[in-house]
Amino acid sequence: MRVLPTNLLVCVSLTLAGCSGGPDLSPVATRSYDSESMAKAAIQQFDKNTNGTLELAELDSCPGLKATFTHIDTNNDNKLTAEELKARFEGYRTAGAVGYTLRVTLDGIPLPDATATLTPESFMNGAISEVTGKTTADGTLSKYSVDGRELPGLPSGVYRVTVTKDGLGLPAKYNTQSTLGCEVSGGGRGGNSGYDVRLTKK
Repeated sequence: MRVLPTNLLVCVSLTLAGCSGGPDLSPVATRSYDSESMAKAAIQQFDKNTNGTLELAELDSCPGLKATFTHIDTNNDNKLTAEELKARFEGYRTAGAVGYTLRVTLDGIPLPDATATLTPESFMNGAISEVTGKTTADGTLSKYSVDGRELPGLPSGVYRVTVTKDGLGLPAKYNTQSTLGCEVSGGGRGGNSGYDVRLTKK
């Protein structure tokens, strides 16, 4: 898995931004993570039974956290505490930008020319930006951009994912009412470098 430290991301961005004809790789993603406030915000947003922790059933509305639940739950007690969330989020700071691939299929067949948008969950508190990209002929996506500026890697964090394709009416659960989500992290417990987005027509 290719991981670009934050300081390297800055150097690469500054070096390439001035190249004529090349992509604008300005360091749009090198923002600070406030892991404590992010953890508190996640608890406040999703703790429906107000017991101060997050259970798996409470995270249906946050598929990114739900997908990585067991990796954050370090003591295996089937709930996430603010301390566990903070520790996980702290890792984003050192992970920097990550080489991350979406593999999009529709009924098991690779879906080309689909637009994927990764929107940070609100508890990320503005630490990272929304990114977009388009799948290639084999249904994969590994190049992302922010406001037209190409990124050399995907910033670590928790994202809501939506998928659309011109001329193809995908179900709302994949876009306007998306139930898709992922965590991008560069290493450690449950570190990952990709997400299989398995869509169906129904």
